[in-house]
Amino acid sequence: MGKMKECIINSVRVSLINQDRIVVLKDKEDELYLPIWIGLFEFESITIALQKIEVARPLTHDLMKNLISSLDGCLISVEITALESDTYFANLIIEQHGAQKRIDCRPSDAIALVVRTGVPIFVDEEVLERAGIRPEPETPEEMEEGSEGAELPGDLSVFEDFLDQLGKQKPEKSEDEDEDSSPEEDQGDGEDLNPQ
Repeated sequence: MGKMKECIINSVRVSLINQDRIVVLKDKEDELYLPIWIGLFEFESITIALQKIEVARPLTHDLMKNLISSLDGCLISVEITALESDTYFANLIIEQHGAQKRIDCRPSDAIALVVRTGVPIFVDEEVLERAGIRPEPETPEEMEEGSEGAELPGDLSVFEDFLDQLGKQKPEKSEDEDEDSSPEEDQGDGEDLNPQ
């Protein structure tokens, strides 16, 4: 495992064309975005926690958080450590009785725990450079054109470019392929469900 870079959850998105769900991480110190395709269940779990929606009974990721705590453990951080065959790999870093343990998991499950605990997310620098998307800088002509139309607040203009790039990058999935994959096929425009 190489050098790790801290990332934050930038947004949670749904493609309006094919309903793919994506969590977008952002390098804390750089304009580098890492899209991770996730499953419906994990998407809903992440969204519920981000929007602080009260649920009658614990969801699976609430249960995971409670289990770690009840076994005298403490989630310290999560790491996205590798990208192999369009699948990301992650670890939960748990401290228990003074010792740290790494537990293999899917990034979507790790992120669902992050939104419940507030622990940091670290991504292997090589993974971030290989699969990350860097928005293209605007030229002076584009800036002038943009000033005539409606101005997009905050980072939304970045996501227009980002979604255009996603449309060219996501690989086709087989029916039995799991989520937590990297970019590479037609995505189309997406709806941002980030509560920020």
